[in-house]
Amino acid sequence: MSHHSNLGRNDSGVSTQSNSLDLKIFIKDVHDKNGRKRPLTVRPWATVKDVKDMLCKHLHVPPQNQSIYFGPLLTLSKELPNYRTLQDAGIYRSGETLLLEIKGACGANATGPAVQHSITNLRAKVNDICVSSSLLDLTPKSLQRLVQQARRGLAMGLKPTLAPDGSGGSYFLSDARKSRVGVFKPADEEPFSENNPRGYVPVQEGDCLRQGIRPGELCLRECAAFLLDHDGFSGVPLTTLAEARHPALHVNGANWTLSEGGAAVGLHSLNSPTMGTNNELAKKVGSFQEYVHAECSMDDLSPSKISVDEVHKIAILDIRLMNADRNVANILCQRIPEDPDHFRLVPIDHGYSLRSVCDVAWFDWCWLDWPQTKQPLSKKSKDYILALDVEADARLLQERLGMQNDVLDYFRASCNVLKAGVKAGLTLYDIASEVLCRNDPSGEIPSKLEILTSMASELATSAVHNGRFHHATASLALQEQLATVTAGKFERKFSTPGKARGFVRSISSSVFSQVPSMGGRVPLVMSCLTLKR
Repeated sequence: MSHHSNLGRNDSGVSTQSNSLDLKIFIKDVHDKNGRKRPLTVRPWATVKDVKDMLCKHLHVPPQNQSIYFGPLLTLSKELPNYRTLQDAGIYRSGETLLLEIKGACGANATGPAVQHSITNLRAKVNDICVSSSLLDLTPKSLQRLVQQARRGLAMGLKPTLAPDGSGGSYFLSDARKSRVGVFKPADEEPFSENNPRGYVPVQEGDCLRQGIRPGELCLRECAAFLLDHDGFSGVPLTTLAEARHPALHVNGANWTLSEGGAAVGLHSLNSPTMGTNNELAKKVGSFQEYVHAECSMDDLSPSKISVDEVHKIAILDIRLMNADRNVANILCQRIPEDPDHFRLVPIDHGYSLRSVCDVAWFDWCWLDWPQTKQPLSKKSKDYILALDVEADARLLQERLGMQNDVLDYFRASCNVLKAGVKAGLTLYDIASEVLCRNDPSGEIPSKLEILTSMASELATSAVHNGRFHHATASLALQEQLATVTAGKFERKFSTPGKARGFVRSISSSVFSQVPSMGGRVPLVMSCLTLKR
């Protein structure tokens, strides 16, 4: 057995001896091409320094050369300090994965086999961009080549160009031939992040454009949309996490003019905030997406020019992700060469997907009133939806992108509602308008999904705290109650009462799959139980 996988005991808080209080976590080297995870058993009160000391003993890497992160964003602000305990970092249970970055392992002066990892390393004191080590194994080779082309463009002095519109920092990157190849969106330039270039800066804690997502995490949703678009069904452009360094990237007002309030910050300040340690430019982490050459957006086109399947693929994606920002400007249109009168749709800007709330309203989905959504699904679309592995997708979001349980619960619910609706023979319009989104003119009345999740949470909490019922028995009873309360409303909408009740039974069991408990959420029943109509 390798010494990497047999990490013994440390009296300061790390132990491999079995104990009911111990936490079994995993350590993953971000530069490991095979993506292997090393098990490590620690005490709940162990600090980051304890973990580094144990790794030093077995990997022979000094603690000062180790950087440990909890989450895919490998930035200085996200690095866990030595004094912090694992519980302070949000690690309360076994199974969590910490990312280990060994400083100098893939540096500019590295020699030997490490040089082949240069795609994941920023060159020192040079304008540069690279793929983030945390998602390298999930980044297609074609996308890695685009990053390399953007890297050559930066090396030739072609600076990133800030997009003229939007609420965050979006930069167009070009290759050596001055052709645009990618769009870089730094996490710290998102709306209400500290370096937003549009004036959306945080004034008080909790500022955000939409509830249910924290500033600085929109880039993770961009990556998630691509990773969940299996086989490119919905046409999401290639996306990954990237690290970049360039003076054109906005840092604390560095690029503001005097009239914009930049007199006391940035280049007008005695201490320029664009510099990090050792007088180097600060490193930024964000999403890198391939640049899509399009003729126009749906803002300039009539839906009559779009086929039913093209509209359906966008709607399916938005329903799965509960995307709260699907406006006509976020759908690009490419003319189909074989049929010049029609267009292919390319969805972009998925930062406001996968939130911890489900308050999507009818005006958040521009396609909802298009006639194509009322048409039956094709066999290809049905097969795609029914073949989705919701639990595998949820594990991917949790393990690779650090999505929290409340986000995963709504993701499971929306996906299972979609699958249940397809099995019941409903259209995407029926599923979206009657269950998933708010339908009142102002978008203030909760949707049926919101009502179901609220009821399920309250009822499940009561059932868990009532020791007289077994969990399985209680869950079946509560599913029946949810279905009974809601089915009457659906029967007025659908001509077949049996279909309505069967659909509601299915979505009720889908929603009622996770319940709040102390310190997190615990499984109560299998998601989406099969209930006979």
